[in-house]
Amino acid sequence: MSKSRLVRAAAVGLVLTVAAVGYVLARPSGDLAAPLWVFQGDEVDAWLAAINQVRLQEGLAPYGYNLLLSAAAQRHADDVAANGFAYSDVHRGSDGSTSKERIEDAGYQAWTWSSGIPITGENVWTGFGGIEDAMTFFMNSEPHRKNLLNTGHREIGIGVAVDDPGRDIFVLDFAVQPNVLPIFIQDGAETTDSTEVEIRLTNEDARVNGGTADQMGQATEVRAGGKPTFGDDAAWQAWESYLEWTLAELGGEQAVWVEFRDQLGRTSVSSDTIVLVGLPAATDTAVPPTDTPEPTITLTPSPTATPTPTATPEPTATPTPTPTLGPPTATPFPTWTPLPRLVVRELDASDAHVGLVVGLQGVAAVLGLFVALRRGPGGRQAGRSK
Repeated sequence: MSKSRLVRAAAVGLVLTVAAVGYVLARPSGDLAAPLWVFQGDEVDAWLAAINQVRLQEGLAPYGYNLLLSAAAQRHADDVAANGFAYSDVHRGSDGSTSKERIEDAGYQAWTWSSGIPITGENVWTGFGGIEDAMTFFMNSEPHRKNLLNTGHREIGIGVAVDDPGRDIFVLDFAVQPNVLPIFIQDGAETTDSTEVEIRLTNEDARVNGGTADQMGQATEVRAGGKPTFGDDAAWQAWESYLEWTLAELGGEQAVWVEFRDQLGRTSVSSDTIVLVGLPAATDTAVPPTDTPEPTITLTPSPTATPTPTATPEPTATPTPTPTLGPPTATPFPTWTPLPRLVVRELDASDAHVGLVVGLQGVAAVLGLFVALRRGPGGRQAGRSK
C-alpha cells in the first residue's frame, strides 16, 4: 500500500475513534440501547411513615417494622412483578402460596386464633400511581382500612416492586406475635432536642390472657431503664399508654428499654432508640439490637380462659381499584429496610454538548496531522510524479 493511502487510512481511523469517544462521553453509561437506571427515594420508609401517621391521627400506636414480615411481603411483590396475579386472586402466589403461608415460611411466629389460624392480614395494590394513590384506595376500602387501623396487629412488613410495563406493586403484611410489644420514643421520631421524652407503649390486645406459660397476656405493669438489664432502682408502675423518661445529657443515639409484666408474672422486654441533638456527642452510647430482643420470661401456670381476640381477621372482600388494580382482598418491629425506587434519568443536553466538542476537537487534530504528513521537507507538498 502507498504512503498516501496509509496516511488516509490512519486519518480515517483516528477520526472514527475520536468521534466514538465523543459519543460515549455525551451519553449515559451502560448499554448503548438502554437508559441509565438510578436509585431514587425510599418507598419503604415513606410507606411506614404514611401508615403510622394515619394511626397516630386515629389515636392508635404506630406499627413496628418487622424484617420477617417484610421478607414475606417482598416475596409476593417480586412474584407479582414477574408473573402477575395467579387465579385472579391478588393474594395467591404463582406457586399457590397464601399470605399466611408466606409469613410462616419467612419464620414469623404469629399468634393464632383459637381455631389455629394465624392472626395476619395483607393489603395489595398495583397500578400506575404511587404511595399516595395506593393509600387513598386502602383508606376508602373497608377491609383494607381495617388492616391499616387494626388494634390487634402490632407489626408490619412492606414489599415494593415494579413490573415490566412500569406498574407499582405494593404489598403490606400485618401480624402480631407473642411477647413482642413495640415501644416508640416520641411516637417514633428520629431525633429530639430535649432530654425529657415520652415513650408510647403497646399492649397485648390480640390475646389478652396470653397463651402458654412463656407467652404473656395483657401487661398490667411496666418499668423502664437505660440498659437491657433492670436493677432494683427500676420500679414497677401501672401500665399506661405513655411513659415519661429522661434521657442522659449526652448527644447522639440513646436507647431505652421497657419491661412488661402481666398479672401472672410473665414478662417481655422491648427497646427503641432516638438521637438527642444539641448536646456534645456521647462516646459510648448503648445501642440496642436492630430487631426485637429476646424477651425475658418468668414462667407461671397458663390461664385457662381464652377470650375472643379484638383483631380483625384477613378480609375476604375483593374491591377493584382504579385505574389498573387487580381485586385486592385485605392481608409484620423495629428497624427500617429501605428499598429504593428505580427511575429513568433522561439524557442531559449539556452532556451531549461536551461530547460534541470533544469529537470536533479530535477531528481538527486529525486533519492537522493529515496535512502535515502530506507536505514534504521545506513546506513542499508531497505527491506522486506524473
